[in-house]
Amino acid sequence: MAIPHPRDVQLAVVNWLDERYPFTKAIDEAMYQRVPNFANAFYYCFGGMVFVIIVLQLLTGILLAIYYVPDARGTPAAAYTSVLFIQSNVYLGWLIRGVHFWGANILILMVLLHMARVYWTGSYRAPRELNWMVGATMLLLILAFALTGYLLPWDTKAYFASEVTIKIMGLPPPPQLGAFIKTLVQGGPVVGPPTLQIFFTTHVFLLPALIVLLMYVHFRLIRAHGIAEPL
Repeated sequence: MAIPHPRDVQLAVVNWLDERYPFTKAIDEAMYQRVPNFANAFYYCFGGMVFVIIVLQLLTGILLAIYYVPDARGTPAAAYTSVLFIQSNVYLGWLIRGVHFWGANILILMVLLHMARVYWTGSYRAPRELNWMVGATMLLLILAFALTGYLLPWDTKAYFASEVTIKIMGLPPPPQLGAFIKTLVQGGPVVGPPTLQIFFTTHVFLLPALIVLLMYVHFRLIRAHGIAEPL
């Protein structure tokens, strides 16, 4: 029995998939679209760099979550101990955590540069207003990422910095609303183990799901309207 050539096998698989869903057409539309000449300027790359950093943050976050323990009980707390274990004992754990930490800071900077470019080139104007609002919402989500992730090491600096931030979140009038927001965010009357669990769940499950969804919407709107020309 003759062994089929790998290229024939590949072609057969692609044809089988295309009969059930237009994969080839979808990939061609996604990968092979002409980029305007004016988009070769370096400042048009900020959005792509934001996407790359977000993917890198998701990957390093998954690796960190393998060893991280979201438990603030005990002395020392399991969360703090797990971070020390990642930093000192896990193979390349210090590098993965460092990439995740600095990636978060660089991500905020790149998002601001990207939005500044969008404003400077007038890309927020009709018919792209909806995409501008989606991008602004993504900025808020990225700031929420930074806020919730800052508490996870559960050291002294993270604890008191998060406590100050939560107090600021409890300032909006009327006082009843501010107190409700503060209690809801910290999971009780004070910052403690429930706060860490809420921040961990938000940081690892809720925010990644929202950011991936909004990135998909963002890219679809870009494909629908094209890249805006400079003013």
